[in-house]
Amino acid sequence: MRKGVILLAGGEGKRLGFKKQYLQLKGKPLYAHSLEKVIDLFEEVILVLPEEDVEKVKVPGKVKKVCGGKERQDSVFEGLLSAEADIVVIHDCARPFASKELFLKVSDLGQFEGKICAIPVRDTLKQVSEGIVIKTVDRAGLWHSQTPQAFIRKVLLECHFRSRAEGFYATDDAMLLERYGYKVGVVMGEITNIKITYPEDLELARLLEILL
Repeated sequence: MRKGVILLAGGEGKRLGFKKQYLQLKGKPLYAHSLEKVIDLFEEVILVLPEEDVEKVKVPGKVKKVCGGKERQDSVFEGLLSAEADIVVIHDCARPFASKELFLKVSDLGQFEGKICAIPVRDTLKQVSEGIVIKTVDRAGLWHSQTPQAFIRKVLLECHFRSRAEGFYATDDAMLLERYGYKVGVVMGEITNIKITYPEDLELARLLEILL
């Protein structure tokens, strides 16, 4: 089966105040770290960018550039419409430390329609309301979801069409498969596979640059 990857770099950087996909990390824009890892791993590579930046960003000839949407889910949808591969891997470029091995592991779907990488929750979890601890939440069976995530393209596209018809937005693509009754497997993620979302994440990323 033909495998492809959709790299999400279409965000507006509302939390950081600027487009983090162009943040320089070890002398390269953030999106470039993910792009360089996958370009030789997959037959099809799609980079989703803000519409106003599509012509500005230069990429190797193999890479297809696609205009993103308003929300993350919209950007994935646009990438899926442009994809032709049987299996698609979805990855947030805000996670520049994901290893090549992780992309390969998660793209081996086996008996599942989708597969994610995740790590078990290690800390004690508290439910808090208005600054008061309400209770301790049992962490058994709870995992932190990451990207990359891989799916049968036709299944994921079907789920996107159904969710759009319902006006439902998920926090990741696996949630859409869960909603419509498909099986999602899990492989062990990487503790260093952090997502750069807030300013303090940038400080941690600088310390982890040695891994790139």
